Amino acid sequence: MNIYKGVEQLTNGSTEISFRDPYHYNIAAYELARLLGLSDMVSVTVERKWRSNSGALSWWIRSKWDEGMRRKQGLEPPDVNAWNREVSKVRVFDELVYDTDPNLTNVLISEDWRVWRIDFTRAFRTYHDLRRPQNLEQCDRQVLEKLRKLDYDEVLGKTKPHLTKSEVKALIARRDKIVAYFGKLIAQKGEGGVLY
Repeated sequence: MNIYKGVEQLTNGSTEISFRDPYHYNIAAYELARLLGLSDMVSVTVERKWRSNSGALSWWIRSKWDEGMRRKQGLEPPDVNAWNREVSKVRVFDELVYDTDPNLTNVLISEDWRVWRIDFTRAFRTYHDLRRPQNLEQCDRQVLEKLRKLDYDEVLGKTKPHLTKSEVKALIARRDKIVAYFGKLIAQKGEGGVLY
């Protein structure tokens, strides 16, 4: 079921018109993560019916903390470099899907310090610009290569019927900007300073 609420006040203080909050976006996020080799960061999510209602069914993540709890408790990861790589993947994915209401409770951390990103029901907006390109500091080489090869028809085919054509077009436009952004960063800092 798609939920239309008209106008929504977001947690960052901005207002969104024609606000949508559908379960379909969780399924689309998982399918997109699979295309990018990031399915170890986004929970397996499929569509299922329960008592004649359709919805998204996600694999349960056994987390020890969410990012808000981690920060509040002042916890530091045992391997800072590995942690930074995980967070970089989340940031790239968040820019790609354009989640209008990301929050620290949507980043789960397992006991072995793996990062999981959940709840994409406010993602996949039709904006062509990036939300926070300044958050893009590093990128996994394989993810960047898969981003470069990401194809409109492939994304539409994998996310149908969960994303509309205009949502996929906007995603591809953001992909182009992410790839260009990292291209500029590599030119400035060198591959070793940006890619891992």
